[in-house]
Amino acid sequence: MSNIFTSRDPAGTVVGQTGAIFSVLAVGAMSAHMNGMAAARAARESNNSHQLRYQLNQTIAYAEQIMQVAEGQAAEIERLKAENARLRTAARTSYESARRSAQKAA
Repeated sequence: MSNIFTSRDPAGTVVGQTGAIFSVLAVGAMSAHMNGMAAARAARESNNSHQLRYQLNQTIAYAEQIMQVAEGQAAEIERLKAENARLRTAARTSYESARRSAQKAA
């Protein structure tokens, strides 16, 4: 570019040089803004990742608790089935004993 003191159009030269300076500043500001936005996005994604990891860990812990309850209930069901079978056998034996007693009495 030419010097404002030696130019035939000093105002035009000042406008051109000022425009060039502001263009470089605008490009720098835009670059800084985009870098800042990228950093904010990365921080947000990292935060979301931590939140999702926490939620996943909480869900896994809850699922393990539910599994323990289900295992306890399955064991209780098996115990009740065994008790039911024992009571059926006892009831059948009692019924047959009472039937034999009734037949003897008759």
